[in-house]
Amino acid sequence: MKSLVKTFALLALVALSASFFSCKSMIANKLGDAASGSDKKGAAIPKKADAPDMMMAFMGEKDPKIIAEVLPMIVKMYEILALQNPSHQGLQIMAGQLNVMYGNLCVQTPAESLPITELEKQVAEFNRAKYHYLRGRQYILDVFESRWPGFEKAFLSSDAEAVKAAVSNITKDDVNAAYWAGGASLISWSLDPLDVDALSSIQGPVALLEKAASLDPNYSKGAIWDALCQFYTAAPIDFGGDYERGLECYEKALKASGGKAPGIYITYAQSVCKPSGDRDGFIENLNKALAINPDDDPSSRLMCVLNQQKAQYLLDHVDDYFVVW
Repeated sequence: MKSLVKTFALLALVALSASFFSCKSMIANKLGDAASGSDKKGAAIPKKADAPDMMMAFMGEKDPKIIAEVLPMIVKMYEILALQNPSHQGLQIMAGQLNVMYGNLCVQTPAESLPITELEKQVAEFNRAKYHYLRGRQYILDVFESRWPGFEKAFLSSDAEAVKAAVSNITKDDVNAAYWAGGASLISWSLDPLDVDALSSIQGPVALLEKAASLDPNYSKGAIWDALCQFYTAAPIDFGGDYERGLECYEKALKASGGKAPGIYITYAQSVCKPSGDRDGFIENLNKALAINPDDDPSSRLMCVLNQQKAQYLLDHVDDYFVVW
């Protein structure tokens, strides 16, 4: 009889423990959903019309300096959440996205304005930015790998057929993750064009972005087309460069943004006007970027302000890019 009681007691304890851990897992997933805006499978959670958007405190900010000061802490907070709940794909993707944002906002952007006398520091900072781009990409590739085993190897290979097969798995729900993974790859390569590993695996990021753009052409006001324009106009033909395709991507980006995204005008100024020696076009497009009112779209106010700061810097240094005879 005592043995039977012990058995029932043990079974009850196991059941209680299972219930506790199930409850803990449920709470962790709910927290992950709220923090990432995506569910456990990485799909965006539709927002109710009257629901507050937590990202507005971040993307709606007009002072990039305050964001730069808190972003490192935010990145680490999401990495901790991702470590605590590794099966929550929304958290993993957000941790990746934030690493890429940190690399761009807090590392690469300040380094770009360093004078030539601080070239060594600039190179070191570019290497730091590259580290965070690749770190961010890895979070997202881990998600894709968990869904489609073999994805990462194919994505990073130089086998066109393997890349095509891997990218074919992407659906519209994956566009955001695909943008950050593909964009991180290309911007990392742009900082270190002689990186042999990056050159040999450049097909994957381009194919991923092309697939994402075909699924959601208007994503983030043409951000995917903008990234593709930068790549196609800058890369050598032997490594996938295609100037005409780059101009097509620019037109698509302009259409998707309705002319309200300053970054697209900056891309045209740097990727088209500058290499062709078109000083007037360079100035004209940068002024178009500066003419946009950041308050017209509060959800992208931060990026608008950041891009306008870059446009003003380029205008202030226009004589550094063009020879005046």
